[in-house]
Amino acid sequence: MAGAVLVITHIVVDTSYWLEFFQVPSRWSEVNFKEIRNKFQSAIKNKHRLYIPIPVLFELANHIAHVENGYKREQLTHKFSETVKRGIDIKEPIINIIPCSAFSVANELNQNLEYFVNRFESEFAQQGLGFTDSAIILEAENIKNDRNYVHIWTLDSRDSKNLKNRGLNLKAREPDPEPNPFAS
Repeated sequence: MAGAVLVITHIVVDTSYWLEFFQVPSRWSEVNFKEIRNKFQSAIKNKHRLYIPIPVLFELANHIAHVENGYKREQLTHKFSETVKRGIDIKEPIINIIPCSAFSVANELNQNLEYFVNRFESEFAQQGLGFTDSAIILEAENIKNDRNYVHIWTLDSRDSKNLKNRGLNLKAREPDPEPNPFAS
């Protein structure tokens, strides 16, 4: 069909989804794991583009490093390592590891980091969003254009005590509302 516009779905994945997917002890539930595993399988089947911002990798790695059971920690570290390696494999980028543009050396780190910190101070922190969540939002904004959909996969969809009156959270900041989102 000539002239058809290809619409691509991009998904920026939050730490909460990765904790469930990796089944990090005391950070996952069977119900969430099954649903999230199905979402990943569906996304891969439908050739959606999955993104992990670098700050999310740091958070996930920290949770893995704090797993008390040494054997389980070793298994998770291996799975983490393999996931990262697949993400940087140019031949088969199922999962794209992205240095949030605010952290990218190639994009003039100082200028972008200053922009990021300014938005964090004036906007994100005021809304109760942490530094990693802020990086996820900025990356979703950077990916967005008129020819694609951009979603944020996160379990952060409910109001926390700090945000009860404002109703703001990470999921609410995704550029395009996701049909049938999964959030606990």
